[in-house]
Amino acid sequence: QFVAENGRRKTFHVGSNSSCRQHIRGHYDVYKKKCAELGICENHHALPRALVQAQEEAK
Repeated sequence: QFVAENGRRKTFHVGSNSSCRQHIRGHYDVYKKKCAELGICENHHALPRALVQAQEEAK
């Protein structure tokens, strides 16, 4: 239904480079601060891989 109403391209990320997860990883400190200010959870795809690996090892 979503695709029928909005079109196929709407289901895929078509934003700018600044909203790309790989780009956000490079600016993680800024991303982390903005998420905290807005009270939203960080997306696990936007976390640096080293941080994700450290979190998984700590489990």
